[in-house]
Amino acid sequence: MEPCDACRALVGKPSTVAPHGDLAAAGFCTSGSPGHMTRVSNNWNCTVCGSWLYQNTADNVVPNKWTMGKRPLDWPEDK
Repeated sequence: MEPCDACRALVGKPSTVAPHGDLAAAGFCTSGSPGHMTRVSNNWNCTVCGSWLYQNTADNVVPNKWTMGKRPLDWPEDK
């Protein structure tokens, strides 16, 4: 599927911008060693187009921006 207009519009915006109404919260990604984990992004899945968006923190590769990417590896493919 192609990303919907609402998802496309959010990509590149500051991560402080609220998610659009069709994004469902789907957890978060972290990195670092146990005891020193860093929150890297909130994961969102669009209920309209199925796109995955990430609300990144300052510690992410793309700091403080919304990005679009692949489904997280730990997310079940079929519910």
